[in-house]
Amino acid sequence: MHKVELLKRIAENPNIPSPPTVVLRVLERASAPDCTIGELCQLLQVDPGLSGKILRVVNSAMFGLSRPVTSVQRALAVVGINSARLLLLSISLPAMVQTKQLEAILMQRYWQSSLAGAVVAQALAQRLQARDSEDDMAAALLRDLGELVLRQMFPQALAEIDNQPAGDFVLSQCRFEDEACGLNHAEVSAFILDRWRLPKEMSEPVKHHHHPDDAEFSTPKAQHRAYTLHFATRAAQLLAHPDQPVLLQHLLELGSKHFNMNGEEVTEFLAPLSDKISDFAALLKVDMGPTNDFATVLGMASTELVKLSLTANLDRQHEAEMKRRAEIEAQRWRQEAAFDPLTKVFNRRFLELKLQELIQQTADNGSRFGVLFIDLDGFKPLNDRFGHGFGDLVLQQVAECLTREVRQEDIVARYGGDEFCVVATQVDEHSLRMLGQRIWERINDMTVRQGSSEGKVGASIGTVLHDRNSTWNGPAELLAAADAAMYQAKTQGKNRIVTLSSPPVSAAFGGAVAATRR
Repeated sequence: MHKVELLKRIAENPNIPSPPTVVLRVLERASAPDCTIGELCQLLQVDPGLSGKILRVVNSAMFGLSRPVTSVQRALAVVGINSARLLLLSISLPAMVQTKQLEAILMQRYWQSSLAGAVVAQALAQRLQARDSEDDMAAALLRDLGELVLRQMFPQALAEIDNQPAGDFVLSQCRFEDEACGLNHAEVSAFILDRWRLPKEMSEPVKHHHHPDDAEFSTPKAQHRAYTLHFATRAAQLLAHPDQPVLLQHLLELGSKHFNMNGEEVTEFLAPLSDKISDFAALLKVDMGPTNDFATVLGMASTELVKLSLTANLDRQHEAEMKRRAEIEAQRWRQEAAFDPLTKVFNRRFLELKLQELIQQTADNGSRFGVLFIDLDGFKPLNDRFGHGFGDLVLQQVAECLTREVRQEDIVARYGGDEFCVVATQVDEHSLRMLGQRIWERINDMTVRQGSSEGKVGASIGTVLHDRNSTWNGPAELLAAADAAMYQAKTQGKNRIVTLSSPPVSAAFGGAVAATRR
């Protein structure tokens, strides 16, 4: 069965993990660009128990606050709106995955892996002084949701995978699942997170956290998070399988290549985390059963690794490591090929690939997104008057302006010349209109200066909203529609915004948006 059909079956499965109603409302509202903490607090007022859990977790050692917070509003202000929705999912997870279909031992194994990975991911992000370590913790906690779904849909196939030798299972779990079920748990986990409308920088790393070397990522941040989850997964696997020294070897390699940690620093980092894992389990009130201790496990694995280094296997693993390094280097070059060298935003080729992906997602799950086609007014006279160097500076500053005005999960691309495109996910007509208005205002407010030269540009903007009822057939037609809307803005006097619907019927956004050229 094709993966798309399997994911459709999963979406129709009544046992698929689903957040409580109040959490769904928070997720929906928090994804809006104009959401405020006050609005989230109002939504949470209907569930005092959930509010109490938020305060308990935020005041725990997981966050390390210097003084306790006593209100939900202050707690959400501490973590921020984006991290708040992930915190709510983490707190709600035990209730979401309760199932009588799985044996207690399997659920304990699931919690051992999920909680250990979450603590390691958060601690690693904090070590690297990441501002959103709570997001890494939540991604790690949610990364194996798909395994529970697969165990319910394919119990016999997963039982057979459990019988694989531990050394083969920990390194090839996704391959075994692909062969037995047609898809793997990481893909299912990412699919679930997409259905919950979490940003791509959350679901994309989850999808590729077992094999980040083999994946292409939409942003450097998504790639870095995938390696954080990979490290956390290997640490959780080592905790469960201390007799597999290859896991420690992978951790040492990951620490060296991606996190600037030598072997001693890796072991010193992991050793004290067992107590935090137990504390986290107590906070979420889940039963992990008996667990190993990192300090003991690292000692056992280190001894076995020394023995392993005396065999010919080390040479073969060194060869594999060189191959992985070559693949990483190739991946770096592929990543660079996705960006426009002048403006450092995505290029047209990447834009078209992402639009194709988003159009397919719309067909699969009913999501929607908007496209803004932006052409700079007054650019050519500035370029002719002050030279190409000044023109390049204008393009660079416009690209920086667009990047500041969109969310992290949105896409800014240079289409060509003085034309840019913005792709905004999870928007409706109102929020797309507001985004276009804000971008239009920011560009018109800009003054570009270089030495004694200074100038201003305007923007003619065409917008389209794509949902499952849209009739555009692929990225080319969708971009052509946005381009047509932009052209209408040009013919109506320039420096204004026009929207185009599907089937193509144009309409100006109105007096609040339209403006004469400055």
